[in-house]
Amino acid sequence: MNFGQSRLNFQSWVNTDPAFVASYAEHFAHINPWTPYWSAAKSGFVALSEEVCPARLFANTEFYNDWLRPQKDAEAAAGLKLLGGDGETIQFVIHFPISGSETFGHATAEVLRQVRGNLGRSISIARLMRAGTEGAVAAAALVERSRCAAFVVDYTRSVREANQRAVQSFSSGRCVNIRNNRCFLANGDADARFGSALESLSRGFPTDGASFSFLTTEGPMQVTMAALPATASSNSFAALLSHRQLVLVLVTELFSTANDAVDLTTLRTALGLTPSEITFCQRLLLGESVSDAADRLGISVETARTRLKAIFQKTGTSRQGQLMLLLSKLR
Repeated sequence: MNFGQSRLNFQSWVNTDPAFVASYAEHFAHINPWTPYWSAAKSGFVALSEEVCPARLFANTEFYNDWLRPQKDAEAAAGLKLLGGDGETIQFVIHFPISGSETFGHATAEVLRQVRGNLGRSISIARLMRAGTEGAVAAAALVERSRCAAFVVDYTRSVREANQRAVQSFSSGRCVNIRNNRCFLANGDADARFGSALESLSRGFPTDGASFSFLTTEGPMQVTMAALPATASSNSFAALLSHRQLVLVLVTELFSTANDAVDLTTLRTALGLTPSEITFCQRLLLGESVSDAADRLGISVETARTRLKAIFQKTGTSRQGQLMLLLSKLR
């Protein structure tokens, strides 16, 4: 069986080398020449590959020669397409030798037609079960997060759960805007960073951009993002649909008013920061980037980065987001 999503691909194959399955998910799914045909097909459609899109049409492609052909006697197939909702496509594909197309093809297609009703109902149950699990995970992530605006999103930016402070922030629109239940940061540059980090976290990739600060009319804000752990289910229905990564977003107000005279002088004795390092921290707390702070202070970007590394060492931090949260607590 082959389960695929329009955006993220998840494969489950029977009687197939696991290495081939991994190579499909990592590379060959993106160059599968049958994808355009199946993308245009309607939900519930059953087709035989050798009748609608024969393998010989792709005999010279990388997909056919390097992935499909090495799997002996798997060039032909009968397939069923079903929609799982939220942009997901589920394909049930049964492969067999081209030489056996006349023997297996129509019989296999008829089997798929006979079971598609039950499969469709099973997928509907799987959607309900997954939604319930995701709701529980999202709600649990917000427990004891009342000190900042906290909300949970999926890869489409859809808000799945939010605490009261987040709802208030959504209503004001000064920090986070909600359009069609999708969230956008009010600052354009920050929103681009948010989208990039969300993309990486949704795909399961670590990223250094998951924590950053930006300036709003309400003052400097700190955004911290983290992928929520997946909750495995032993239920056979739930296994029909792939896990959708949820991401926790925390938006923290660094201080209540934006002005250039943020008092960090106590840090000179507390952490051993020099006057120039304290001034640099003040610029960062105002939501400025390293390059913006360098321009305002009349230093080169390279000097600013060297200064930031020294501040990291003295404060015991390793990322700018960690530093901002520390400074907001110690100021």
